[in-house]
Amino acid sequence: MSFGGGDDRKRTGPGSRIRYFFNNLLIRNPAWQMLVLVVISAVIIAVGMLLVGSPEEGGFWWTFTRLLDQGTFIRDNQYQPGMTAVGVMITLGGIIVLSLLIGIFSSKIISQLDALKKGRSPVLEKGHYIVCGEGDRLFEVARELLRARRDHSLKGGIVIFSGSSRETVESILIQRLGRKSVRKIICRSGDTSDVDALQLPCFHRCRGFVIVGDDDDRIIKTLVGIRALLEGNRPVGVCELRDPSRDRIAGMAFHGIHSVPVREMVMRLIVQVCRQPGLSAVYSELLSFAGNEFYIERVPGTRGLTFGEAACRIRGAVAVGVMSDAGMELNPPPESPIADGDRLVFLSENSRLPGLSDEETYPELLTASPGETCRQPLRMLVLSGQSRKFRLMMRLLDRYSMEGAEIVVAGSLPAEEGEELLAGVEITTSTVSYRKVDRTDPECMEALHPEEFDSIMVVSGRNRHMTDEEADSECIVSLLILRDMADRLGDAWKSTVVSEIRNPRNRRLASAAGIDDFVISNEVCSMIMAQLVIQPDLSPLYEEIFDPTGCEIQLRCPELYGCATFDDLVLKGISRREVVLGWLTGTGTDARATLNPSRHEPLPEDGTLRVVVISER
Repeated sequence: MSFGGGDDRKRTGPGSRIRYFFNNLLIRNPAWQMLVLVVISAVIIAVGMLLVGSPEEGGFWWTFTRLLDQGTFIRDNQYQPGMTAVGVMITLGGIIVLSLLIGIFSSKIISQLDALKKGRSPVLEKGHYIVCGEGDRLFEVARELLRARRDHSLKGGIVIFSGSSRETVESILIQRLGRKSVRKIICRSGDTSDVDALQLPCFHRCRGFVIVGDDDDRIIKTLVGIRALLEGNRPVGVCELRDPSRDRIAGMAFHGIHSVPVREMVMRLIVQVCRQPGLSAVYSELLSFAGNEFYIERVPGTRGLTFGEAACRIRGAVAVGVMSDAGMELNPPPESPIADGDRLVFLSENSRLPGLSDEETYPELLTASPGETCRQPLRMLVLSGQSRKFRLMMRLLDRYSMEGAEIVVAGSLPAEEGEELLAGVEITTSTVSYRKVDRTDPECMEALHPEEFDSIMVVSGRNRHMTDEEADSECIVSLLILRDMADRLGDAWKSTVVSEIRNPRNRRLASAAGIDDFVISNEVCSMIMAQLVIQPDLSPLYEEIFDPTGCEIQLRCPELYGCATFDDLVLKGISRREVVLGWLTGTGTDARATLNPSRHEPLPEDGTLRVVVISER
């Protein structure tokens, strides 16, 4: 039976078949293309040898030279006209063959360059650190690892692996870190949940990796893929999770993974900053590799000393705790001994081991620490926007608050839905209510009477359909409305305003709003993950200082100490069963933390001075 008739015969004629053959040839492997050209060249040479017979220099050589060298046929006028015509035809065939050969090489080179631009070539590093995933935290973690590299806390290269092209990632890195820093980072591109693509950054040879992203399921798939590629290597793994309940699943996907519940950490920090404005400057100094950070090492000469003696004699660092086989203990009793094998937890500007002085000055221990309590606001307003995830913040505020405190959540959700979300929160000391309000509308905000609250927390009300920029824009508009109200009320405004900002690039915009303090959530989480991938033993330290129970970082009035130098502060702190880290000056966004100063540095004469300590809550 015939299908198509004459039109089909035209489409399958000799010309169509030749075009079809060349089309298939062009899409094949370059080695196959070169093999076909060799065959064509051999056919041309064989036909030429048959047509010219046996000239003086030999038929093969005569044909071969005219195929490869197009200038050879110029001397063919000494031969018979038929041989001259054959030489011209062989030369034309040689031009076609060499043109195709050059095209094959050019195409292969261009394809390799395109692959390099897209970041599809494998990494051959060893002992490097990999930042894998999507989003702004990809670049913030890379920034912190670069700082650690300058500080010599990190040895090894830095590789970024994401779904974006290499050119796109590098252009963003140039904008945020500078062109010079980009040369120190290797960028590769691919599907972060595909096992074949995960071979590019070379996980089986890395020292550690960080996985970031907004999708917990995708992060877990990435962990499973990495586990399949390790080949016996056991790198340090850190990932972020939106849902803390997925922590166990992440541990099943990759044994020993350190998961950071990003929203939970941010909520804990916002609540602490609400109680003690200015605390975000302290955390920025502690968590960033740009200043002082925590280290855990065996310090020579501390074995057999008590913790108090080691804290008095240590130089170039501040002793904050002890890591033993039983676990980490922050701010242990001064009389507790440092046993053989124990490691000291200390705050230092770099990873070099601190020294011990020969002085044996030891303060008299007080029977109790006559400290001041942290600020405990009675009425608190939480501007939650479109967020539905504020239950954890309510629980934390309730645990930190005094009896009878009032918490009002004002968001964009319908009042019934907001009340239903709050109904599932266990509240013991406070009363909680929900009010529907558009926090970007000045009239709606004025109807809330925010001046009647002790603390106002502007939380990033991002939902799944919003970007970080859109969430920050909404926060900044709310802050501008609050600032306008504060300017009009003057001295009648007594509220403390704390805000969450997601994108670090919006820091200046938040500062322009003149608020008391703000938390840059993306930056804080990135700092913690960068710290953990280099020093995973710090995980219990961060868990404790961000938890309502146990030790926490607090700000104290300098009048409680009556000291002139940092050395006096350290000794006084030991007597009060506290660890003094340094001091804080300035208020609001101008707050500046000075941690681990020289022991003989005098305290600044500043009315805003506050002492930074680690103490029991």
